[in-house]
Amino acid sequence: MHHRIISCAIVCLLVVTLFGQELPSNRLKPGTLYHSGDSIKSPRLGLSARIPEAWDGVLPRDTEVFLLMPNTNIVGEMFILVNEKLDLAGQRKRWESGAELAPGLKLQIDGGITVREGDILSANGKVVGAQANAQNLVYLEARCSPFGFCVSAIALADKSSLERVKQGLQALVSSISFKKPSTDSPYKNFDWKPFLSGKILLGINYEEGGKKEDEVDLCADGTFESRITRTGVFKGQAKKYQGKKRGKWDVKSDGEKATLTFTFEKLDPVEIELLAKDEEIYIRGARYFIGESERCTNAK
Repeated sequence: MHHRIISCAIVCLLVVTLFGQELPSNRLKPGTLYHSGDSIKSPRLGLSARIPEAWDGVLPRDTEVFLLMPNTNIVGEMFILVNEKLDLAGQRKRWESGAELAPGLKLQIDGGITVREGDILSANGKVVGAQANAQNLVYLEARCSPFGFCVSAIALADKSSLERVKQGLQALVSSISFKKPSTDSPYKNFDWKPFLSGKILLGINYEEGGKKEDEVDLCADGTFESRITRTGVFKGQAKKYQGKKRGKWDVKSDGEKATLTFTFEKLDPVEIELLAKDEEIYIRGARYFIGESERCTNAK
């Protein structure tokens, strides 16, 4: 399985490290790589777990199946998925009846289903069908939330790695915990000031081949430096705001929105509104990027 994470700001990779993942979220963030020991959380589901030792995990974009890959010489992989509106008894029945993985491929239990730690279903499995790979051994576990869903974990491995893959999967499932799902906005108590401090606000002109159009360094000491090729981020203002300008900045937080105030050394102040949506930042409907500011760092 191949996964591709595409940055929309390729032209800026040498000078900007994107930090969209620092924005709060009520879900796992697609495309973000989680490493051994990292916590993964979904407040929307009230679910948390920990990536096991020797494994990395990612939620590929446009899927709902979390993938774990070994970062050692283990040969195998794990797939984690959520089955909503299901309890432990329903999960057991689903396993017993088998599950279609793809046309002509079916996952079946190979032997009995056992219970460990009092509430974790476990079983060996097999993939049957004309396209099935006989070298793949299967191990499954599931743990169910008291709030109406189950987490299924499926491990595929060759014979030499099965026990190590099984240990990793068991460690992951044992780490799963549940609490009451939250419907609160992840931005409910979000403070934009520390998020923006020491960062660069970057605009890209896609119509001109990814050319940088706006750059505003927001230093932690409250100063800023802007380099604007058009009115861009200061759209609606006079052309005198173009070029390199300096001054003071401040921000007022309002959930997923924020009002940035720029007080220039020789010009009238300007306010702009930021909007966070799906872990991305927009100004007047245009996508902007946030990264570490080299100028602020070098100025220290």
